[in-house]
Amino acid sequence: MTDSTSRGPARPVRSTSPVRSTYSTYSAYSIYAAFDDVALAALASRGLVRRGRAEVAAGHVEVRDAEAKANGGSVTVAVGRPPVPVVLTTDGPRDARCPCPVAGTCVHVVAACLWMREAVRAADPGADDPAGPDSAEGPAEAPGPFEPAEPSEPAEPSGAPAPVPAQDPVLEEVLAWEPAVVEKALGAAALRRVTATLADADPARLAADLEITRAPGRLSVTWPDAPEVVVVAGLGPRDMIVAGRHSRVAHAAWRLQAVVRLFARAGRAWPWAARSTAMTAGRRRLLASTARTIEGVIAAGISHAGPRSAHELDRLAQVARLEEVPRLARLLVSAAGAVHAVARRDDAVDESAALSALAAAWSLTRALDAAALDPVLLGSAEAERTRPGLLVPLSAAWWTAPSGSRGLTARFWDLERRRLESVTTGRAAGADPAFRRSEDVPLVWGASVGVLLSGPLRLQDASRGPDGTLAPSTRTTVSRCDGDGCRDDGGAGDGADGRYGCVGYDGYDGYDGIDLAAVARELREFRRGPRAASFEPPSPPVRLLLTRSSGLGRIDLDEIHQQYVWPVRGIEGETRVLRLGPDGMEARLVADLLARNVPVVAMTVEGDRPTGIYVRDRGALALLSPSISSVRAGAPRFYRRLAERLERLRAGATAPAPIPDSVPVVESLCRDAHEALTALAASGGDLRPEGMTAHVLTTRARTARELRLETLAAALDGTGEDAGPRAVLRACAVVDRVRALAI
Repeated sequence: MTDSTSRGPARPVRSTSPVRSTYSTYSAYSIYAAFDDVALAALASRGLVRRGRAEVAAGHVEVRDAEAKANGGSVTVAVGRPPVPVVLTTDGPRDARCPCPVAGTCVHVVAACLWMREAVRAADPGADDPAGPDSAEGPAEAPGPFEPAEPSEPAEPSGAPAPVPAQDPVLEEVLAWEPAVVEKALGAAALRRVTATLADADPARLAADLEITRAPGRLSVTWPDAPEVVVVAGLGPRDMIVAGRHSRVAHAAWRLQAVVRLFARAGRAWPWAARSTAMTAGRRRLLASTARTIEGVIAAGISHAGPRSAHELDRLAQVARLEEVPRLARLLVSAAGAVHAVARRDDAVDESAALSALAAAWSLTRALDAAALDPVLLGSAEAERTRPGLLVPLSAAWWTAPSGSRGLTARFWDLERRRLESVTTGRAAGADPAFRRSEDVPLVWGASVGVLLSGPLRLQDASRGPDGTLAPSTRTTVSRCDGDGCRDDGGAGDGADGRYGCVGYDGYDGYDGIDLAAVARELREFRRGPRAASFEPPSPPVRLLLTRSSGLGRIDLDEIHQQYVWPVRGIEGETRVLRLGPDGMEARLVADLLARNVPVVAMTVEGDRPTGIYVRDRGALALLSPSISSVRAGAPRFYRRLAERLERLRAGATAPAPIPDSVPVVESLCRDAHEALTALAASGGDLRPEGMTAHVLTTRARTARELRLETLAAALDGTGEDAGPRAVLRACAVVDRVRALAI
């Protein structure tokens, strides 16, 4: 290209090779020399880099301004046919401007960056090596277009990190950054997230997990379960490149993590600021106000609580968020919702549920006060990146709340980590008409229920919410696993390249390679132990019931409670009476299976509801969702007769009686004690137990002592010795925790 001094419109100058220009024209754009193909692929994608190189090779990249406007800080480059004007600045590709509607970095920007890189390198060969021609090592050869740079310092087998060469100019630049400046540049939200993750981590472990690759002008780092982070010389911490799609906060958090780990690699500890776990005046007032408000609701009686009490709990939840006590905030939101429901006489929520919610929030305030705001008790407000193992689907249940909101909850068993995983997504009443009960509509992770239940799977780019469940983020992709490994069913990502192959499960086909009996045993043991006793309300136990077709009874109608019931006998001889949803969806599916004599191998049971049914159909094992899976258009005759009987019963319905059942002694003890405590808390007053309530609490305390449940016995005794809201709340919290451990 030749500089033009004419004042008229400049003619586009075609450039298909390194631009022949004086270095002075492009001296301000030397930053582009550091953006090799690896860095550009992290910024955009490998495919866009290939397309951009094709555009350059075809001569479809031209300078729009012959004078290059180098002194003005920008160069306009026309890319493609028809040409699209791309404006490049001296700040690098992130500030490039393109008028096309593509979100993120488009192929036009990539092609323009490739063109500018070649222009800079052709004008100044020393730009290939940021260390300059006088470097002791000499210029390093850049990797090929899609060849990763060789790791410069692999981790020692012992776990001790190998030292990074001191002459690495990019690393020296990173180590020269002031930690306070880095934290300020990346933001408080990223700092909170990284502090919670790394502040207590062993620096040696952080260093050993780090994998570093070098190239002229850039440094690439990664570690387990993390995307590639690219540091480009001269751009600073805000312009570090994070591969993949992430939220703004997640991008900043990955950048900060990379810097912290590079510091650890160099033997420099990160100067973490003292985390906000001190008992500040604001937090002290929050805990005192929360305890006082909840005790006031109990003293007045839950049945007498009005909207004002619920609004006050909502306000305290907002204060808890501002004071960075997210766990208490979540419990207060649940308590406020329960009190709201009782105030409006919602039949779906009673005083018992409201008491449990209030007791959970109250007991957490006491624990926080006693433990000086233990970080575990504070909880987390941020979703955290996670990488579950091989997930075996257990169920997918559609639900509808009394408010009209609806959603889906799916559960999985992690074969490798031996834990129960779940994901829940939903919409408010009237929102998102496309979100509906269907096997084929994408509901979670961009996948449909049919895909989720089709066999074992792995997740890519998964995250875990503050409550410990998997987040239903669309950034997460699903890879189905079968005998050929894992393939991406989400239509995105690199799941098809075999990186996430099913180690240890090669050669199976769907569920047929899974030992369901072993999964059933592990599920029975999963909730046992201290982890079941948390402050959150306990979820219903999830069990896998192995069955035989001969043990399946016919669905019937419980006329007293106006419910469909289904007696099922397991292979070990136990018989359970399962209850099917009132909308008839589950009963219709079961009736269809029974009418067609489809072999039922096992079923997932939550409480007394079947939420997943494993059947052998056409020789293969498949998983059906009773609340979602479609059935034949024509319902079996006996189901139609049951449905007609149920409609007649509902026409003259009265309040259903309590469901009689046989339960273990500990759960029966807890249930009776909770009913007595609810009777005290519902009416309010002096809360001194009398009559039958006093008798139940006294006898159940005696039973608890016989079972060596001394804490439970003491809590129940306390309701008589020290009658008041605190005694009732403490006893309820203990009862709920014992009940959670028992189930």
